[in-house]
Order: sequence, then C-alpha cells, then structure tokens
Amino acid sequence: MKELEEKLHYHFKNPELLKTALTHSSYANERHTPNGSNERLEFLGDAVLGAVVADYLFRHFPDLPEGDLTKKRAALVCEKACCGFSQQMDVGR
Repeated sequence: MKELEEKLHYHFKNPELLKTALTHSSYANERHTPNGSNERLEFLGDAVLGAVVADYLFRHFPDLPEGDLTKKRAALVCEKACCGFSQQMDVGR
C-alpha cells in the first residue's frame, strides 16, 4: 500500500477502505474478506471520475458542443484509457 501511495503522491487516510477498493469480488468471495469487495466503491468511483473529467472538459473547452464533450469524457474514462494511465504511472503491478 505504501508503494501505491508513493506512486500516486497521495496518503490514504483510511487504509482499510483502500484495501476494499483494491479487492475484487472473486477474491472477497473466496477468502470471505471482512470488508467485502470493491464493487460498491467502483460504482462510486466511476461516478466521481466522470464528474471530475466532465468538470475539467467543461472548463477547458468552453466552445465545445455537448455532444463533443460527451465523446471526449467517454474516451477519457473508459477502461482502455484508465488502463493506459495506470501503466504510464506504473500502478497495478
């Protein structure tokens, strides 16, 4: 966990919440982890990421029509893009 914090330049206040966020449901079911899996946090995280990216695009592209903003946001928050960002940051190993 400490290595992840160093790569992200962020200190997590609640390490148990971070463990839950990183726990896949198949692992949680197999091991009966006390905090469960990441599914509910994933739902929340997806919404937060979408909102943050939408805000950024809205502010930095004031003349872009809604449809184009939507396409840009979708391209930035999709699994492929997030995977690419995590690889660039060397996160997830």
